[in-house]
Parts: sequence; structure tokens; C-alpha cells
Amino acid sequence: MQPTESVISTTSIEGNRYLALLSRLRPLMTSVGVSFGIVALQLAQGILLARMLGPEGRGEYATAVLFAQSLLYVGLFGAIEVVCRHSADMTVSRKSLRSSALKLAFITSGVTTLGVMACNAFGLPAGKQFLLPLALLCSLSIFGHHLFLILSSIARGMGDFTTFNHWRLWAAAAFPVMLLGWSLVLPMTVTSACVLFVIASLVSALPCLFRTRDEGHPRPAPEATQMLREGRPYAVSMLATDVLERLDVLLMLWLAPLVTQGFYSAMIPVAYPLTVIPNTLGMFLFNVGARQGGGLGISRVNQVMAASIAIQTVMTIGFVIVVGPVVRFVYGAEFNDAIIFAIWLAPVAAIKGIVQGLESYIKGRGRPLAAVAGRIVAAIAMLAAIAVLFCRTGALSIAQGALVGQVVCLFAMAYIVYRDAASSVDDNLEVNSGKNPDPAE
Repeated sequence: MQPTESVISTTSIEGNRYLALLSRLRPLMTSVGVSFGIVALQLAQGILLARMLGPEGRGEYATAVLFAQSLLYVGLFGAIEVVCRHSADMTVSRKSLRSSALKLAFITSGVTTLGVMACNAFGLPAGKQFLLPLALLCSLSIFGHHLFLILSSIARGMGDFTTFNHWRLWAAAAFPVMLLGWSLVLPMTVTSACVLFVIASLVSALPCLFRTRDEGHPRPAPEATQMLREGRPYAVSMLATDVLERLDVLLMLWLAPLVTQGFYSAMIPVAYPLTVIPNTLGMFLFNVGARQGGGLGISRVNQVMAASIAIQTVMTIGFVIVVGPVVRFVYGAEFNDAIIFAIWLAPVAAIKGIVQGLESYIKGRGRPLAAVAGRIVAAIAMLAAIAVLFCRTGALSIAQGALVGQVVCLFAMAYIVYRDAASSVDDNLEVNSGKNPDPAE
């Protein structure tokens, strides 16, 4: 081969590798872009609610939807992960899986709705009991949300992120578009916001109901009841996750007046963009862990951790610099006292994003219970920090305690992932050491 031909060949190989890398990264980059679009819609939703309801009305709305949102994922009983894992199995009939998933959504939504109603009946503080009728109304949103979350996980498990992202955008746009449309015609009240919340949950599930095409795979999917049994470890894991991630809003419900609760609730979506990149990466890490023979080595885990921490640090610093002027401009002067909550929620959200990404990988590896102990320890650390700080900083101690809890949780998740990577390396070495030597080597 001539030198020129060798150079051309090498260049061609490098070009093919570059194209292959772009092909692998395109779904991730597209999903990150879609996630930021969803965050923009959620921010618009939060701004509309805050501007139209005011701090006290925002607190009343937050109270009405609190248990419906807090138990939403716990009440899935691990359905998302189980359906996603079966969908990743290319021998399973998609039509059969969709039928089982639909039945599963009816079961989980029915049980969860009853649980949310019970929590509202017995869990609202005495001073907020007047919101019980609206809270019971918001409990009905569980049905639509569960339909969307469970059915869309089929597309996610298949790796069909184009369809999955389209459905996510539709679901995210339903509520803010309805809020905007209503506000242009009629004055917004807490009652009308709750009614639209329930309607939007049903609208969000509509696209998922029309995908009936079978992919021709021969093996039928498990029945809904079997998937419920398979989901028990994931349900326990999600319970531990939501106990930590919803503990702050629950404490705001019980310890803070409506105005302060409104400030805090309005700032949660403001800080949410900081979770987007590592959280979106977690969807892909789940699929990596769920694939047969999947798993990350230590060097790849180092890359994921370093990139996530670097990105989150830069984004948090930028967020803290601009959040004050932005909140004053967008939300108005009456939300000026909410800025301090946004500043403390920024590192909470940044760390939470990394934690959620790592936990998705752990679940993909089929080890959902591995993270439970770390979540429990983190919740205890959070409560201890709040108990120490509450007499000094009041309601702000809840955000400060949440930061302590997320830091503890990050160390716990990182330990589990690194231990899994080290175990994978040891297993590979053991398998390789048992091979017969190849005479050609």
C-alpha cells in the first residue's frame, strides 16, 4: 500500500469513528434539548401560577396538589422500571406489553388515588383543612399521569427516544397551555387552577393511547399482576427516594404559613433546570445497565462523575449570579422574599440531578434496593440538620437540611456505583482467567 493510500485509509477510519460517535450521542443530545424545553414549559407554568395567584394563592395551590404529586411515583409500584426492562427485551411482543401496561396503569392509579385521598383527609394541618375539597379533586389527576408514565416507558425501553421525547413535550405543554388559555378569557383562581390540573393530566396521556402497532416479536409480555410483583423492589426504592425528595415540601406544609409555602413552591421550578443534564443522562444509563452484559467500568464511571460534577458546578454558580434579578423581573416584587429560597435550592437541585442519574443506572443494573439504605441515612441527616437549624433560620432551614440530605445521598450513590463497577471488573477477570489459551495468541 502506498503512503498516500494509508493516510486516506486512516482518515476514513477516523471519520467513520467520528460519525459513529455522533450517531450514539444524537439521542442523548436530543433528549437533553427536549428536557430543557420541558423545563422551560414548567417554568412558564410556575410563573403563570405565581403571577395569577400571588404568594398566598400559590401556597394554597401547592397544598391542594401536594399529596397527589408526592405519591405519584411511589404509587407506580415500580411499573416504569419493570415495563422499561421488558420493553428492552427484543423478544417480547410490543402489543402484548402495551396491553399489560394499560391494565397495570389502571391498577396503580386506582390504588394510588385512594391513598392520596386518605393522605389529604388525615394529613392536612388544621389551618389548611379548608383546602380539602380541592385536594380531593387533585387526587383524580393520578389516573392520567400513570397512563402517560407507564405507557411512555415502552418507547423508552425500546430506545425509541424520538417518540418518547414527543410524548414528553406534549405532556409538559398541556397544563401551561391550558393555564394561558384560561387566563386570557377568565380570571384565574385556585379552584380553576386545580380543575385545569386534572384535565391536563388526562390530556397528557392521549398520544400514548393510539400506538397499537405490534413489532412482530413472538413472546407475550407478563401479565399486569406479575409485573406488579416484579416491581416490588423498585417500589421500595421509589418510596425511599420520594421520602427524601419530597420531605422538604411536606415539612413546608406542616411548619410554614401559606405565604412562605407559596414562596418555596414557586422557587422549586426555578431551580429545576439544574437537574436536567444528569437526570436525562440517567435515562440512557438505565438502558446501559439493563442491557445484557451491560455495565460501566471504573474509568467510564470516573468520566460520568467528573463531567456531571463539573457541569453542575458551573451551572449552579451561574444560576446563583442571575437568579435574583430574574425572579424580581419575572415574578414581581411580591416574590422578592422568595429569592433566598432559590439560592439554597440551587445546589440542592444540582446534586439531586446527579443522584437521580446514578440511581437510574443502579436500577438498570437490577439492584433497586441497593440505594434504599443510603436514602434512609440521607433523610435522617436532613431531619437532624433541620432540627438544629430551625430555631435559627426558620423555614429556610428546610432548604438547608435538604442540601445536607442530598450531599449524603450523593456519597451513598457514588459508593454503590463504584462498587458495582469494581465487581464487574472482578467478574470479567475471573471469566477471562478461566478461558483456554488460544494457540494463535
